[in-house]
Amino acid sequence: MERPLILLDVDGVINDIEYVGLGTDAWETHTFISHGYQLLVPSFMPELIRTLCRVAEVRWCTTWRDRANDEIATFLGIDRLEVIDDGTGSRFVDWKAAAAKALVAEALEAGRRVLWIEDFWGRLPIDEMPAGTEYVDTTDGWDGALLMPHMVPSWVWQLAGTSPLDPLTA
Repeated sequence: MERPLILLDVDGVINDIEYVGLGTDAWETHTFISHGYQLLVPSFMPELIRTLCRVAEVRWCTTWRDRANDEIATFLGIDRLEVIDDGTGSRFVDWKAAAAKALVAEALEAGRRVLWIEDFWGRLPIDEMPAGTEYVDTTDGWDGALLMPHMVPSWVWQLAGTSPLDPLTA
């Protein structure tokens, strides 16, 4: 079986834009600047993203576009990732589904699993994407916007040969 395809956002997924980790003892939050913006990344995130990259083809699907391959990728300890981009430079998110649709359809037709990790805020692009696309909405079921290890589907952990990291002890 070919490696799964994972589409990965930055803000609200890797970057703790809702500040859910600040002022808590749950995990350490690292702060750094990339392209003039402050990012807040929990201490467990680099290992989580490296796990995704180890078991799947991961592509950035973010308004950061190729800029995610600079300080963000370096902080996470990953190689440059391919970028899904519509070429418009839009800072809105409405371009993502259309830009990813053909790639996702090709992957699904080849029998690959496809997972899109995004802060969808309950608005999954089900009508815009091919059937079979799986989603992780990092805002589902709580007040934050951040990828937590338990949100990652069990099949990813099975491929990794591990179990979700406990962010309270990571």
